[in-house]
Amino acid sequence: MFYGWFLVGVAFVVMMVSSGAIMYSYSVVAVPLGEAFESSRMAMMLGITAMTLAGGVLSPFLGGMIDRGSLRLMMLLGAVGLALGYVLLSLTTASWQVPIVYALFMALGMNLLGPLTASTLLARWFTRKRGLVLGIAAVGTSVGGFLLPPLIQWLIDSFAWRDALRILGIGSLLVTLPAVWLVVNRPEDKGLSPDGDSPPPDVGTPPPQISTAALLRERNFWLVALVMSLLFGVYTALLSNLVPFALDTGADAEGAALLISVLALAGIAGKLGFGAIADRVDLRVGLGSAILLIIFGLAAYLLGDSYTVLLLGSGALGLAAGGMLPVWGALLAVLFGAPSYGRVMGLMGPVIMPLTLMGPPLAGMVHDATGSYSGAFAGFIVVLLVGLSLLPFIRMRTYGQPVF
Repeated sequence: MFYGWFLVGVAFVVMMVSSGAIMYSYSVVAVPLGEAFESSRMAMMLGITAMTLAGGVLSPFLGGMIDRGSLRLMMLLGAVGLALGYVLLSLTTASWQVPIVYALFMALGMNLLGPLTASTLLARWFTRKRGLVLGIAAVGTSVGGFLLPPLIQWLIDSFAWRDALRILGIGSLLVTLPAVWLVVNRPEDKGLSPDGDSPPPDVGTPPPQISTAALLRERNFWLVALVMSLLFGVYTALLSNLVPFALDTGADAEGAALLISVLALAGIAGKLGFGAIADRVDLRVGLGSAILLIIFGLAAYLLGDSYTVLLLGSGALGLAAGGMLPVWGALLAVLFGAPSYGRVMGLMGPVIMPLTLMGPPLAGMVHDATGSYSGAFAGFIVVLLVGLSLLPFIRMRTYGQPVF
């Protein structure tokens, strides 16, 4: 079997652990921390905010280091950061220490065990099947979100919360270390070629890495970053406000939770489906399809007069959310080449971050001012239409190659 397929498993595992243990489980961990330190709801959310800000600042530097150095070493640093983060959380004695731990340690785990490293690894090992493998690996985030929150809640219920966090830290290291040990930076390091193909007769000189200054002058970089920032900003706002919105429509708590479950399950289908077609279609079409699915979901939320329509809207949103990561990853590899993949994705982090942070509170502010989410959702549709209009201006060619 081609060794790259083992690395698809590695990417699946590390994204499952990092996403499941950090992002999906944040609210599970925040509850005992908030109770222990008598924190307000706002203070309880500072950890995730600090991690997001730190990740946005760090990602350009980490991306450059990933392209220049050892992926295995960087992922090892992420695994240690995640484990240390949970051990240090178990030792905190005041609420102000929590965001510091998330900014200094969890940000490393989220960045270096997430798409930044995992997608870079797979972009190097696959070309023809790149979209498919990125989609398969991205399913790990959904599996982590399904498995780890209830597991962590069980640990907290079964042990003192400090002991539970220590167990979680040590356990995450025991799972990720064997996976990281299998990482090989490039297929050439094992005498192989991407996809397991035979090397072409004339390999030539591999494309050079693109400098940061050159990337920042590249129109494609800014167009893709802007479109993705709009997508992530709208999706994060919807996900964060989905339960309050559902309750406003008259759904009960179980019905609101079911909307999230449908979204998560559809996300798995979206990752696999979009990943499979990403290798066969113009990637701008793939990204445009994701945007249209989100618009459909928003329209269902706005105009739906029954719970069934809300379920359809959540299904559309889940498909779109699942498709965003593999299509984005494949697009970056096509436009900028695998040697510069980490740098490009890292530099996009600070561009995407502001709208991702602004979206959830903005939707909440509109609701507070008007008593409804309708204004926010209508505004999101307009924003997404702007993003859709930008896609034709992305030039589908690898950096430094002629336009086609």
